[in-house]
Formats: sequence, C-alpha cells, structure tokens
Amino acid sequence: MIVLGLILIGAGLVVFRYSADIAGQLDSYINPPPDSGNITGLGSPGAWYLPYAVWGFGFTLIGLGGTMLRSAFMSVVMGGAEGAMGGGAGMSPDALETYMQQALSTTRGATNTPRVDPAPPKEVVKVKCRNCGNLEMEDAAFCRKCGKPL
Repeated sequence: MIVLGLILIGAGLVVFRYSADIAGQLDSYINPPPDSGNITGLGSPGAWYLPYAVWGFGFTLIGLGGTMLRSAFMSVVMGGAEGAMGGGAGMSPDALETYMQQALSTTRGATNTPRVDPAPPKEVVKVKCRNCGNLEMEDAAFCRKCGKPL
C-alpha cells in the first residue's frame, strides 16, 4: 500500500508539472482543426478549462496517494495487519464487553448526588455455545456469533 501511495503521488506530481503539455494534447483531440469544414467561419474557442481540469486530476492523484500512505502508516502504528482493513489492534468480544462495563460504571457514578455504598460486583457467569464455542452471558438465549440457540 505504501508503494502504491508513492506511485500515485509521483504520477500526480508529473501530471501537475506537465499539465500545460497534457492540456495541449487533449485540446488537439477535442477541438477540430481550423480548416475542417467549419461552416460558421468562426475559429475554435479553445478549451481554456483543460489546464485546470488536468491540475485537478493531478491534485486528485496526489490526494489519493497521500490517503493511501496515511492509511498504511496508521495500520502499522495501530497494530499491524489485523482486522478487515489491516488496521487496529484486535480486541476480543469478552475483553471489549468488560471494558465497556467498567467505563459505564465509572461514568454513571460521576453525578453530584450523594453516593450510597455500591453493591458488591455481581459475579459474571458465561455459557459456552455448543456450536462455535463463543462465550455468552448466562441469560442469553442465542449466540451472538453464530445465532444458534444456547
């Protein structure tokens, strides 16, 4: 992905640098030659917009290349080639659920009301799915991973 990003940036810079030449070549394909039987007798107005369109294409290539480079570097920083897009440290569903429960319990207690001694933490009991082996809460009726009844 890094190599492709660098290639796109390079191509965008080349297109941007030679935009006048590219626009001239495109203009010769778009506009007819002056003696091609133009019945109005008027000269071709020219494609004054072509250099700007070529610049836009060059900027687009540079932007795409930069986005690919950023994505590649962020996936390396965030944990290698894990996940569908190759980025981010993978977290098991159980660890994520525990983390979310802890985060919610600390934010719920952040009000200005006087605190009553909290009840001791409830013991978490998990049930293993017979089909896929995923751990579910004991009161779950269906497995979150495979959808089979527990």
